[in-house]
Amino acid sequence: MTGEPERSILRFFRSGFLLLLLQCVVLNSVTTAWSAGMEDSSPSSADRLAIARSAEESYRRGLELVGGSTEALAAFRSSAEGWRRLIAAGGNDSAAWFNLGNAELRSGELGEAIAAYRRAERLDPIDDDIAANLAEARRRVARPIEADATDLTFANLNRWWNAISEPTRLRTATIAWTAFWLLLLWRRRRPIEGRESEREATTVIWRSILIVSIATATLSGGTIVVDRLLPDGGTAGVLTSADVELRTGNGLSFETAIDEPLAEGVEFGILERRPGWWRIRLPDGTSGWIESTNGASV
Repeated sequence: MTGEPERSILRFFRSGFLLLLLQCVVLNSVTTAWSAGMEDSSPSSADRLAIARSAEESYRRGLELVGGSTEALAAFRSSAEGWRRLIAAGGNDSAAWFNLGNAELRSGELGEAIAAYRRAERLDPIDDDIAANLAEARRRVARPIEADATDLTFANLNRWWNAISEPTRLRTATIAWTAFWLLLLWRRRRPIEGRESEREATTVIWRSILIVSIATATLSGGTIVVDRLLPDGGTAGVLTSADVELRTGNGLSFETAIDEPLAEGVEFGILERRPGWWRIRLPDGTSGWIESTNGASV
């Protein structure tokens, strides 16, 4: 009587092991293909270094020229363009965004500077230089809007996971997914009688570990899916144009929602997106529509 249950458990374990092995092969193939795709589609490290040096040289040249002169502004704009090229080429780190913010601020693009500093802050939340320059840029907003201290909307937490690089999240998802199946198979390998007779605390620990493993894999993998399917799907933004009208609807024929136009650099949460228009909420809770070309999503 005992031989049949043992054979059933053995068959289950063998089939589960084969399933796990297949999953590991698939995950390894996906990871390898993703890494290879990134390497093939991105410029080399030498190319990125050359872009960074060119952007730095343009910034230094702008500092040496007379402040506010046409030549200085042109140099700072050239530097900003270089940092954007570097970020597009794969140099998407806090330093690149921070340097972009500095160049944009020097060239008079206040909204773009705040957007760049916010992206840098998201990637490195504890950097004092980023925090100081972001605070300085915010002080330059002509007509700032005070935030509601009770506002805890998702816009304030938008894409918090970008503080962790995408390759790290991919590895975390792979490890957690593999660990989940290994632990589950090890757990199922034990006879039912043995599992029923174990302490309740042991059962709770096993379940907790399995839940944490699958939750980690789902969360880490889900953030990558969101980034790939919605590359510009942030729910926070910054006005990059001056004197932007906030309207009651998504069209120029709608009335303005407030009397005074919004200043460049004002930050907001994005509530809804329609072709050419965003419905936003300002820090004080006021909502309305703006043309999407007047803002940058962060």
